[in-house]
Amino acid sequence: MAKIRSKISVVCDAGPIIHLDELGCLHLMRDFEEVILPDEVRAEVLEHKLIDFEDEDVRWIVAQPSLPVEEPLRTMCRVFSLDAGEVAALSILVKEPELVFLTDDAAARLVAARLGYRVHGTIGVLIRAIRRALMHPSEVLDALNRIPSESSLHIRLSLLREVISNVRQEFDL
Repeated sequence: MAKIRSKISVVCDAGPIIHLDELGCLHLMRDFEEVILPDEVRAEVLEHKLIDFEDEDVRWIVAQPSLPVEEPLRTMCRVFSLDAGEVAALSILVKEPELVFLTDDAAARLVAARLGYRVHGTIGVLIRAIRRALMHPSEVLDALNRIPSESSLHIRLSLLREVISNVRQEFDL
């Protein structure tokens, strides 16, 4: 298993944290250099789950309420009806574009990609765990198979089946 923390820092929306926790995979956040949570996101996560943000193995950084969002981001956030956590995370990306945005919200992903930011979600974090030797491919496959029954992640079943098939094929499972 990987012992050296990656140099990648992320800013998170609530979805991936909640979904990884539901799947028993929140430990994967330990591999990131820093996990930045806008205060709005931290509050949203705590409404859904009691998560230990004091975990010393994860470098959680809670960002205080964001400054006013400037154009064109403000318009895009309004058009796509993004919630406060998504807007706050995107406003952090404006100031720190080298961060990776973790979100499972399709509209937030679209806005981030349109603005040129790197964006991944729960599935991407799980697949990354194989490549970083944090989980065995069969463990990731198990987590992927449990998504419909054990997590609140909304994903088309056809897409999930395709991801599972790709993991099986790539890792000879």
